[in-house]
Amino acid sequence: LGKFSATLAELNTKEDTKSDDGSKGKEVDGIEDDGNAERAKAVNDPTSEDEYNSKSLHKLVADGGLGADINPVNLEGTLVEDEERETGRVKMEVWGIFFSACSGYSYWFAVLLLNSLAKVVTIVQDYWICIWVTANNIASPHVVLPDSTNTVSPAANTNIIGQHTVSFWIGIYLAIGVIEVFALFIKLAYAYSGLIKAARNVHAKLIRSVVHATPRFFDSSPFGRIINRFSRDMESIGTNTLDSLIWMFADFTSALGVIVIITAVMPPFIFVTVVITVAYVVIAKCYLDSTRELKRLESNASAPLLSLFGELIQGVSSIRAFGLKKYYIMEAINRSDELNRPFYLTMVSSCWMSIRLDAAGATVSFFCAFFILWNVCSFDASLAGFALVHALQFKDYMLFAIRNYGDNELNMNGVERVSQYLKLDQEASAQSTPENKPVSNWPRTGDLEVEDLVVEYVPNVPVLHSLSMSIKHGEKIGVVGCTGAGKSTLSLAFLRFIEAAKGRIMLDGVDISKIGLEDLRHNVTIIPQDPVLFNGTIRFNLDPFSEYPDEIVWDALHRAHLVREYGSQTASTAISVLEGNAIDSSLEHMSGIFTSLEAKIKENGQNLSLGQRQLVALARALVRRSRLIIMDEATASVDFDTDDRIQRTIRGSEFANSTLFCIAHRLRTIIDYDRVLVLDKGKVAEFDTPANLLNRQDGIFRSMCEKSGEFEYLADAAKRAQDPKQFS
Repeated sequence: LGKFSATLAELNTKEDTKSDDGSKGKEVDGIEDDGNAERAKAVNDPTSEDEYNSKSLHKLVADGGLGADINPVNLEGTLVEDEERETGRVKMEVWGIFFSACSGYSYWFAVLLLNSLAKVVTIVQDYWICIWVTANNIASPHVVLPDSTNTVSPAANTNIIGQHTVSFWIGIYLAIGVIEVFALFIKLAYAYSGLIKAARNVHAKLIRSVVHATPRFFDSSPFGRIINRFSRDMESIGTNTLDSLIWMFADFTSALGVIVIITAVMPPFIFVTVVITVAYVVIAKCYLDSTRELKRLESNASAPLLSLFGELIQGVSSIRAFGLKKYYIMEAINRSDELNRPFYLTMVSSCWMSIRLDAAGATVSFFCAFFILWNVCSFDASLAGFALVHALQFKDYMLFAIRNYGDNELNMNGVERVSQYLKLDQEASAQSTPENKPVSNWPRTGDLEVEDLVVEYVPNVPVLHSLSMSIKHGEKIGVVGCTGAGKSTLSLAFLRFIEAAKGRIMLDGVDISKIGLEDLRHNVTIIPQDPVLFNGTIRFNLDPFSEYPDEIVWDALHRAHLVREYGSQTASTAISVLEGNAIDSSLEHMSGIFTSLEAKIKENGQNLSLGQRQLVALARALVRRSRLIIMDEATASVDFDTDDRIQRTIRGSEFANSTLFCIAHRLRTIIDYDRVLVLDKGKVAEFDTPANLLNRQDGIFRSMCEKSGEFEYLADAAKRAQDPKQFS
């Protein structure tokens, strides 16, 4: 969170944004001065905000024509859904996902076997000392002198113990130690190899699931929530889970070994073992029940903080302009508190568990010493020491075993959260089935048939209502309507970003719902409102798979006005070849935005204006020359002169062999198109030539033209488009 803290510090230390008259930006309390008292009250009062949102939701239902039978409560969360949080114990299904990702249950059987063997070697090494001491006592019994506490040994040669020398005993001890090191190495190497494989498998499944998720998932899931799965949750799976699992097995095996040793030496200790086991189970249950939920709360609390961080980075200028710095700083502090609160309580719970486990472990050591002293005459000193040493280690083994088990179950919360994303609704198959695969040159034409199309974002709440239309190849269709009429939804339906609930779309005689998404989207081009550009060269952004020669790419840049008009000696070979002009071939002397196909574009086109990014998207369409091209407000952020030049390009030979759908709010953009589709509340309100629609006195399109303030220009342009010979 270092970068986040730095951003907050920068936000707080910058001077207050001032308006043109020198006044400071208004704080939250000052929003009431804007005449929006209701919204200002909602900002400052969470209860009022809920009321405000509820009223907005009812208004959305009424304005959207969803019908009186739709309950607005059912639409709560349809924009951003609440993050799912499990309760109770981690399900066995979650454990199964992780266990199966580690090469199956045979892997875990081998891990347990290697843990047991490693512990047996450790016990044998300690027991060898016990045998050594016993042999020494038998070979050289100590004699207690009268009236003295001192003992002497009658043996003269201290280098010989029993029948063997000291080197023999030390050599065997070192040999067992070497075997123990190799056993520990093999155990750790094998365990880590499987756990690393599990992390890779889970990560691969997560990427596959998210990449192929429906667009609805990305609309309803904040970016910080998705990043949280790939960062914090994957970290807990790939790093924390490895250590906690391995050492949990090792500590439980060691604790079990201690109980076996003490019970073998002192059989009555079995009764103490039962009582101590019950005590440990009770303590562990109380600890795990609390920390499990705290960990889930902590995981859920990190996503809002990450989302706020992204909002601050992108909207810092707007925050300063409206004087909301203090509001956002307080919001960041509150979200940080929400994240730190469960973390602090988790640490407190760990301390609570440590105190009680130490007390229970001390009980084991006490009873072990008690039984030794109770039967001191019948116990061999070396065997008693052997048992007591392991008894003293028991509390540490159990403390770390339960703590590692708790940590492991908490880390399983990461697997649990990732598993939620492994069950996302997926898009249709990318590849067409053999019987439905279109021909290699499909689509040959841009003929389009829409038959009784119904599209829904939420079940039983249609956004498009029974749309039907027929478009011929090469037609240019303008799509207009008020906000929320369904224009962008229709464009998404053409690419199957939203599947049709009813009806079908036929492109060149092929039902697009029957073919693979890759075959469809590879042959349809969309120019969206906010184009996505990648970090790389301009050539990579226009032709990422290097399917077209440089000449076509340069020509697309030129026709999209990303290369300014050239003079007699300032152009490229590409343009000269395509347009038949014998001009200079030096790309370095080309004037314009781009002078080389290797020109760098930053992520999301940050070094370009929004208008230039839309022009790059237009150049993409010119490179591909698809039979169906969809423009979604593609020229909304460019000036009128550039818009006119783009429209001349669209009306020229470049798109003459393509069917064009152009969604536009600028009516002059589509006034000379072949036909105009007017959508109203998800239904086809009007569909005819611009001139005919303008002749309807009570028509929606005519009303929109009159309200634009350009009615005379639009009417004249529509007449010219309908009968160009009359005005030639």
